[in-house]
Amino acid sequence: MSKAPQSQALGASRYDVVIIGGGINGTSAARELTAAGYRVLLAEMSDLANGASSRSSRILHCGLRYFETPRPLRTFLSSPRRLAGAAGMARAAMQARAELSALRPEVCRPFTMCFPVYRGGAVAGWHLDLGFRLLAALGPARPSLDYRRIARDFDRHVPFAGDLRDRAHLHAIATYREYIIDSPDRLCVDAALEAERGGAELRLFTRATIAGRAEAGGWRLHLSGRNGVEAVEAPVVLNLAGTWSDAVLAGIAPEPRTPLVTGTKGSHIVVRLPPRYAGHGIACLHRGGLPFYCLPLGGDLFCFGPTETPYEGDATEAVATDEDVAFLLGEANFLLPGLRLRRSDIVFTWAGVRPLGFAAGQPMGRRVRTIHDLAERGLPGIFAMTAGPVMSHLSAGRELRDAVARVIPPSGRPPPRPLPRPDPGADGAERLRRAVVAEHARDLEGLLYTRTGLAWGRHLDRHAVASAAQSVSDLLGWSPGEAARQVERFMQQQDSRFGRRAADGMSTARMEAET
Repeated sequence: MSKAPQSQALGASRYDVVIIGGGINGTSAARELTAAGYRVLLAEMSDLANGASSRSSRILHCGLRYFETPRPLRTFLSSPRRLAGAAGMARAAMQARAELSALRPEVCRPFTMCFPVYRGGAVAGWHLDLGFRLLAALGPARPSLDYRRIARDFDRHVPFAGDLRDRAHLHAIATYREYIIDSPDRLCVDAALEAERGGAELRLFTRATIAGRAEAGGWRLHLSGRNGVEAVEAPVVLNLAGTWSDAVLAGIAPEPRTPLVTGTKGSHIVVRLPPRYAGHGIACLHRGGLPFYCLPLGGDLFCFGPTETPYEGDATEAVATDEDVAFLLGEANFLLPGLRLRRSDIVFTWAGVRPLGFAAGQPMGRRVRTIHDLAERGLPGIFAMTAGPVMSHLSAGRELRDAVARVIPPSGRPPPRPLPRPDPGADGAERLRRAVVAEHARDLEGLLYTRTGLAWGRHLDRHAVASAAQSVSDLLGWSPGEAARQVERFMQQQDSRFGRRAADGMSTARMEAET
């Protein structure tokens, strides 16, 4: 770990709270704390939404998955505690679904989820009836679940029903309303910018190291960025670094250290499906007994997934392996044999690592969102969070704010009124330039994925990427040679991150049309 030079050891800037991690929960906490009057600094070692926040399944779900288990009646009757936990998570999911779809309807796209029910299967029709009655009782009335269970005339009600397996044993198809989050990256960017307009300081591409206790109380941190090393202090530190949370504590936590995080990888494959699938998705349990989805990403693109496998490496390097792809393709064809999907049908893949809670004896981690008060580990004033999904980031931000409030009051006053998000403004190249000038974009990945989403769901061709680089080179101080290096770096990232180059790369003309 790097240490600040002695010359910078005096006069360190002091904040109420330093947040480590610029993912969805870190930026949401920054927004809530700033709005409450706290002086906040957010440090992110890379760019916003760099880890799990940008690589989720993108589903804003109702919470049914928490009741989806083989033999649910036996499972929950034998373990009332597990039923209580599932009910609590389902209630939180219903509340998150209602709040986020109302607050950000432009990025929460509704669709009809279909759950096929088979005679003799692990999930019976009455299981779903009971599950949806529970969801309706646990959550807000709006938006409606629109639940119904279709028992006959499947082809009339579900346009792709002919592709489903084992029609002779298909007992029913349950349908209900779900949502896809079109741009979790953008939610993260908007939360960070709102916090900044309220007075928070953002330090991107800056590694924060907790150096030890501060003489004035609280914690001393070293911020290592492009301009050297700076010392700051704060009585409270929020360690929201996701899968890197344990690394943040290395060197300051008393030994022996129990890990905070268990990482599990979720991989997805993306294919193009016929028009009969438009506006629909599919939920089921795969042959291993875990939830499996076909989700509409937009247009004719649909993803199948996720996998769930242990992962201990760098989350930024997580990719869908050949083994992952074979599993997902096999389960997709088992679910929908009428499609006859092949590897050549895969447009791209992606994988993300979930920062779930560590629990002895649970190799796949704990899925319950938990705020860890590390005073119990001899680190007073340091908090961490595990298992905080994108869909519930609004309530996570409030819970983190409340945890801070139990330690220190805000040093300032809340802003006099809510701070609106800025108008996206001009189209075309101006949108790209705005991302640099007003939204802290510093590379092509941050420009084309995180802030504009132009590269999401397709591969950009080299000419389109070069055109984007040219439009912002003057703002970022890139020489022609540096711009060419940035383009090459992006092309390599695009191929490695999404696994496969699409046959029809997005051209400059298409990119300009979409901006």
